[in-house]
Amino acid sequence: MLRKNIYFYFGGACILLAFIFFAHNLREDYEAKVRTEKIVTELKEKVGKKPSPQNNYIENPKMEMPTRQINGLDYIGYLKIEKLSLDLSILSDWSYPLIRISPARYRGSVYENNMIILAHNYNAHFGYLHRLDKGDKVEFVDMNDNHFIYEVEDVEIIRPDQINELVAGDWDLSLFTCTLGGKSRVLVRCKIQS
Repeated sequence: MLRKNIYFYFGGACILLAFIFFAHNLREDYEAKVRTEKIVTELKEKVGKKPSPQNNYIENPKMEMPTRQINGLDYIGYLKIEKLSLDLSILSDWSYPLIRISPARYRGSVYENNMIILAHNYNAHFGYLHRLDKGDKVEFVDMNDNHFIYEVEDVEIIRPDQINELVAGDWDLSLFTCTLGGKSRVLVRCKIQS
């Protein structure tokens, strides 16, 4: 009888812990959504207001991407993915604590056609990235109000240790995030349209 009670309490504790973990994840996702919406609104107000003196990225593709600061963090623009109903601010640099706030540039530049953006798999960030299909549109708007329209060319799953695969190839824009369990990465490759 005592053994059955121990199993019962252990099972109940496991269910309670799972519920707490699930509730924590839902709360993080909700907070990410609220932060992202607020930041994107502020960012859109700042786009094009103070153009970089060296705005001609066509003549100078190696120029630094202009940034605007919000709450002490530098942003390079925002990303729009209509199919997923996403409008996301993009931080100029990344770290694990920073991508809890907003998606970020992993490396590269839109001006050199080699930018890679990463984000957590929050539903409010890249949680539904795997739902993109070849031909879907992705738009990036820089802080000088230059619009870059991309088309999805490939969606693949890679292992976390495949960093060379992540940066390899001639892709104009790459987006990636963890899968739900974190054991793999969803990688979306895009080519510029205009």
